Amino acid sequence: MKNDKVKSKKRKYDTFSITMELEKPLLYNEEEKEISKVQKKKQKKKIRSKKIIKAILVLLLVSIIGFFIWLSSYYAPTKEAELSLISDNNVEVSIDGNLIAFTPKNITATKGFIFYPAAKVDVRAYAKLCKMISSYGYQVVAVDMPLNFAPFGKNKANDVIQKYGHIESWVIGGDSLGGLMATRYVNSNLEKIDGVVLISSYPADSYLKEIGMDVLSIWGSKDGVIDFQALIDAKEKLPSDTTYIEIEGANHSQFADYGTYKKDETALISEEEQQNKAASSIVNFIQELE
Repeated sequence: MKNDKVKSKKRKYDTFSITMELEKPLLYNEEEKEISKVQKKKQKKKIRSKKIIKAILVLLLVSIIGFFIWLSSYYAPTKEAELSLISDNNVEVSIDGNLIAFTPKNITATKGFIFYPAAKVDVRAYAKLCKMISSYGYQVVAVDMPLNFAPFGKNKANDVIQKYGHIESWVIGGDSLGGLMATRYVNSNLEKIDGVVLISSYPADSYLKEIGMDVLSIWGSKDGVIDFQALIDAKEKLPSDTTYIEIEGANHSQFADYGTYKKDETALISEEEQQNKAASSIVNFIQELE
């Protein structure tokens, strides 16, 4: 009887042990499968992330290359613009690095005008306009932007102001994108500027309105480049006493001498008439500043 109990216990123990031994490989296999699944998921996730990052980098690289290719084709000054870079009896023209200075002769200027060019336009194309303004007794400095792109040289006005320390009052302005960058400069250099001139341009924010800056806004009725709805909406961002000048028959391109800007309309007035009207408007604006 005792032997039977012992045998029974032993048998029970052995059965349990055998079962455990048999189940062990099954348990290990299940664990290994789960671990393998998790690892595969992680691996797939890593591969997917790498592919996404690679795609983003490729897209970014293509965009950068495309952008610089776009910049590489620019609007060069015409022969007429080049002739305006020669000094005459009224204005002395000098070039110092990226600054083109138009200095009136026989008078010591106390007011100055800093000019930023439109996107992809060589600043020399504005020589005639700048020379006209300077002939009225103002120091005018046109800034040659890196790659002809004003956002790359937004703070170049600092070089101008530092170089011409005798100028008591500065007005800054620009054409199209150059005008926008001129407003951005004012946003962080309020104490240096007394007025802003926007040619075929408008600000991106209401800062000029908030600080009560004196502003002149000029555009042509036949401008085929500017967004007229944005120009109208921008009036809410400018001071209430902003001076608005629409030149009837003028287009986007003829404020300078470089040919025709892409998608622009044909002007109904001559280039000379358009620039004369723009220059006289800017001169009147500068004269009225205290």
